[in-house]
Amino acid sequence: MTLKSYVLMCALAFSAVLSANPLALPEYTREVKLTFATPEAAKEAKLTLLPLPAGKHFAFSTRWDDSNPKHAKMAELLAKHGFKGTFFLVARDDKFYDETLPLLTRKGHSVGNHTLNHPNLATLIPNEVSRQILQNRAEYEARTNQPVNAFVLPYCAYKNGSDSLSPLRIGEALYRSGELGSPEYFPNLEEEYGLPAGSWSVSSLFSIDDRHPSAERFDSEIEKRLKSMKPGDYFHATLGLHTWQDDKGFETLDGIFAKYANRPDWWYCNENEYNAYRYAAQHTRIEKRVEGNRAIFLLAGPTPAALGSDTPLWAAVTPATADGKTRVRLPHTLAMPEKIDLVVTNGSDLVKPKKFPAVAVSLQMNLEEERVTLTLANQGKLPLTNVTVAFRLPLLITTDERVPRKSAELIAPGSTVTYSVNFTEQRKTALYQCGRLFAAAEVDFELDEKPQRLWVATTDELPQFAEAVPRDTALALGPLPPESFTPELLAAASNPQESLSNWEPLKAGEWNLPYLVQIPKKEKEQVAVALTFRAEAAIDGWKLHVGSRDVLGVYLNGSRIEVKSLPERIKAQKGLNRLVVLYKANGGPHMISVSKGSNPNLPVEFVQQ
Repeated sequence: MTLKSYVLMCALAFSAVLSANPLALPEYTREVKLTFATPEAAKEAKLTLLPLPAGKHFAFSTRWDDSNPKHAKMAELLAKHGFKGTFFLVARDDKFYDETLPLLTRKGHSVGNHTLNHPNLATLIPNEVSRQILQNRAEYEARTNQPVNAFVLPYCAYKNGSDSLSPLRIGEALYRSGELGSPEYFPNLEEEYGLPAGSWSVSSLFSIDDRHPSAERFDSEIEKRLKSMKPGDYFHATLGLHTWQDDKGFETLDGIFAKYANRPDWWYCNENEYNAYRYAAQHTRIEKRVEGNRAIFLLAGPTPAALGSDTPLWAAVTPATADGKTRVRLPHTLAMPEKIDLVVTNGSDLVKPKKFPAVAVSLQMNLEEERVTLTLANQGKLPLTNVTVAFRLPLLITTDERVPRKSAELIAPGSTVTYSVNFTEQRKTALYQCGRLFAAAEVDFELDEKPQRLWVATTDELPQFAEAVPRDTALALGPLPPESFTPELLAAASNPQESLSNWEPLKAGEWNLPYLVQIPKKEKEQVAVALTFRAEAAIDGWKLHVGSRDVLGVYLNGSRIEVKSLPERIKAQKGLNRLVVLYKANGGPHMISVSKGSNPNLPVEFVQQ
C-alpha cells in the first residue's frame, strides 16, 4: 500500500464514525455544557469529534522492541525533546524489572506487549499464541500499574507460507486479550486479523537503521509522509524498532529529535495514547438537549480504564460558542486504575492479592463441565462498586460472546459473588487439544471511589501427544557436510520402499503447529527430512506445502520435483508415498505438509517408518 493510500484509508476510517463499540468495552456517560450567543445557535449546535487533538494533523510515536536495558537511555533522550516512546517488552529478569522498567513508564512513555518469549506466533498452536499474548499483558500491567493496549509482532511475522488461517488465529487471540492496535509495516492488519471494523489501530512504521541511524533517512521518511498528505489530512507515523545504537548512534538521534521537536501541528504521543484516542473518537456516541442558549451534549463511550489511557478527546463546535470557541477539549471524568495486580489461582481456594488484601478470589476453568467460574469475596470494610468483569479465555474455548462480560453496581462488605460462563464448544481438533492454557478474568472496580484493576488467572496444560502429522512423524539424516547429500541418495531415499534405518526421528518443536518440523542448527551443514504418507488411491491434486526458506531440494517417490508455488499440486500414488526435503541446517521451524485442500493444518495421513 502506498503512503497516499494509507492517508486515504485513515481519512475514510474516521469519516465513517462507528458508534457500535465493536469490542463491547465498558462504557460511561459524561456531559459537556456549552453556551451559545442565542437559543437558536444552541439548537443548531453540533459537536464533531476530531481524529487528532485540536490543531494536530500528524501523530508521531516511537516503538522500541524487546526488554533491553538500553531502553532507559532512549527514554531519557526522547523526553529531553518532548517525544514519547512505547517499549514493547518480553519477559525478563528481576534486575530489568527493578532498574529499567520503572523508567519506561515516566515522562509520557508507555509499555507495550511483545509476547512472553518472543516466538514466531505464526508457527505456534492456537492455545500457545493466546497464552503468549494474554499472560504478557496481564503481567506487565501488574508490574507497572498501567494498562497495556498496544501490541507488536515478534519478528514482524504473522503469516506462514500457505497457512491462510494463521493471521486469523493471531487476530482472535488479540481480540480476546483486549489489545487495540500496533505500529507495524502492514496497514491492513485489521482486515487480515479478521477483526471488526474500527477496532484496530495502525501506524506507518519506518526504521532508519537500528545500529547506525541516519538523519538523512529520517528526513526522507518524514518528507515522504508529509508529501502524501493534502490539507485536512491526518497521519500517524512511528519510528522504530530497537535500541541497538552505540554512543554515536544516540548522538545522531539527539540531533534528529532536536530538529523535529516542538512542531505545532504534530501530536507527540505514545502508542497507547493514540490507540485509546482513535478508538474513543470512533466509538463515542453524542446526544444533545437544549436549555435556552445552552447546548448540553451527552457523550457515551468507553471508560479510560478500558481504553488504556485517559487521553482527552477533542471536538469541533459549530457554530462558535458565545466566547468564540470552535474547538473544545473533552477530558474524561473517570480516572485510570490506581493499582493493578495479578494473582494466579488453581482450584477453588480463595487467594488474596498483595495489592488488595481486602479481596479474595479464585478462577476455575473446568474443561469437563465446560465452564469457567470467578469467585470474588469482599472481606474488607468498604464496598466494591462499579464492578466489571471481562473473561479472557484460550482459543480452545468458544462462548456466546468472544469476550464474555459481567457487571455489578456493588459488592457489599462481607459478601461473595460468583460469575460463571458456560462454553458453547471446545474445539475438538488436534490443533486445539494441546498446549498450555492461560485464562484470566480482568476485574475492574472502584474501592473508596478510586478505580482499581485485578487480573485473576488460572492455568492448565493439555499434553502434546504424537499424531499422524509431519511434526511427529518426520525422520532426519544429518546435519552433515553438503557433500554427503547427492541427488541420487535423496531420490533413492524418497522411494517409499527404501529403508531409512539410519535416519533418526526429528525432535518435535514444543507447541509447534502440526505442519512444522524443527530443523536442527549446525553451521555450513545440511539436513534431509523424510516424511511418509498414505493414499487410498492414486490421486492427482493433493497440495504440497513446503516453505522456500533454506530449501535446497524436494524429492517425491524417487524423483526430484520443482516447487513453483504454495501450495504445489502433486500426484500421489496408491499406498505409501515419501517426501524428502533437503535443508540448510540453519535451525528453526519449517513448513512441510501434504493436504487434500489448501489448509496445511489438515494434513493427509502421515506414518512413521
